[in-house]
Amino acid sequence: MTSGDDMGERDDIPELAAAIDELRSLLRAFDDVRPSDMDERFYLHAYNELDLAGRTVIDAFDRERDTDEGLWRK
Repeated sequence: MTSGDDMGERDDIPELAAAIDELRSLLRAFDDVRPSDMDERFYLHAYNELDLAGRTVIDAFDRERDTDEGLWRK
């Protein structure tokens, strides 16, 4: 987030929604992997991608929650 607002990389989608869309896309990509391609390298890479996507969703949720709490206190 570089513009100072609550938007992610996609200009028209709030950051949390964009992070969730990315996570959904990642999970769909996993569905397309053939079982024969699911070797140790796949699992290492998949874990790292899933970890990053999950942390991105959590961070976006926390920022949104913190922003909403700030609005409630005003």
